[in-house]
Amino acid sequence: MTYKVFLVEDAIVTREGIRDTVDWASAGYQFCGEAPDGEIALPLIYERRPETVITDIKMPFMDDLQLCRILKETLPATKVIILSGHDEFKYAQEAIQIGVTEYLLKPIIPQELLMALRKVARRIDEEHQTSAHLQALQAQMVSQRSMLRERCLLDLVTGNSSAADFIEQAQSLEVDLLAPWYQVLVIRALARAGAPDASPYGVQQQVDAIIAESAGEIDSIVSFKQSLEEIILILKGETPAALARQAQRLSELIQRQMAAQAAYLAVIGVGHPTERLGMIAQSFAQAQAQISACQNPTLAGTPVQPDHHQEQRHSAGLIAKARSYIDANYADPDISLSLVAAQVLLSPTYFSLMFGREVGETFIEYLTNVRIRRAMELLRTTSLTSSEIAYQIGYHNPRYFYSVFHKVAGLPPNEFRRRHSLARISIPR
Repeated sequence: MTYKVFLVEDAIVTREGIRDTVDWASAGYQFCGEAPDGEIALPLIYERRPETVITDIKMPFMDDLQLCRILKETLPATKVIILSGHDEFKYAQEAIQIGVTEYLLKPIIPQELLMALRKVARRIDEEHQTSAHLQALQAQMVSQRSMLRERCLLDLVTGNSSAADFIEQAQSLEVDLLAPWYQVLVIRALARAGAPDASPYGVQQQVDAIIAESAGEIDSIVSFKQSLEEIILILKGETPAALARQAQRLSELIQRQMAAQAAYLAVIGVGHPTERLGMIAQSFAQAQAQISACQNPTLAGTPVQPDHHQEQRHSAGLIAKARSYIDANYADPDISLSLVAAQVLLSPTYFSLMFGREVGETFIEYLTNVRIRRAMELLRTTSLTSSEIAYQIGYHNPRYFYSVFHKVAGLPPNEFRRRHSLARISIPR
């Protein structure tokens, strides 16, 4: 890389000699100007911004030391090479204290100046590399912080983080979410039928612009992305009524903006207000459920208002789908509440609440009963051992299966099989 160098020297013969005899290009420099003293040099240096300034230590009007002080204050990255006579050692000491880069004694030998210039160029190279590395690290930290923020908020709305864990993480990420009441809005981008391919990123940009326009309420909205197609807003407010007004107004703003969008529609789901951080997952799941039930292009851009009967029907449908999945996959040892919740696009927390309300028993109770009913059937109709049956119905540990079976059936597997066999023999012909 080529750097610019500026020469300040009051003796015209010396100045012209240095200017004309030094091979600047060989040291990686371009000679960009000269001046007889610091007073004339300073505005030229500000204009041309050389990386290196070569200057005599004693000059009229403004000497080198004054020039060095000004440059260190106003252009701290500029490197200064001092040219000094033998009898000016006290000035040289002061120059070193100020922070000059190199110090050369007169008479100046071109080769020595070139060596000093190359040394300074290497130092500038190193500083540029260090600066670029720091900038890259800072950009990476900003990016990682943004990712951690989104992960923290996503864990909260999907029920994968407790309120206490979220508050602890949010403090370190400077996420301010504490408020008397909360409500979740979900905005999902849907491609218009027959529209040309386009990125849904434009929807995100429009929503960001709308939030920015709501300058007075910027502190009451926390937004983040679940994906390019889905944006989540957590509204904060003093009362449920205030949240409802805010949700309606934001939805109307988004509706007006999206009306001009050629490629995408936006469906908006609104969850119920809640007083607790731990219940934000339920508000989020309600908003998602509304969107899933009402993904109709004619509703695009319009907030889906809570309809309790519709929600109940939709909830029943989702739980029926979840039960079918459990009935078909109970033998999978890795089946879990989170896995089944993902199948019906609900957060684990809200799925657990919804499942208990619709089925009348917990997820684990339902799964256990499905497995034990199958175990009873196998005990009655096959000669498989208890251990073999345990593995077939999804238990890694036969002893644990034995314990669960005994708890549910009221007797151990072998006794169940024996009694069942006796019962069959005692049936009159």
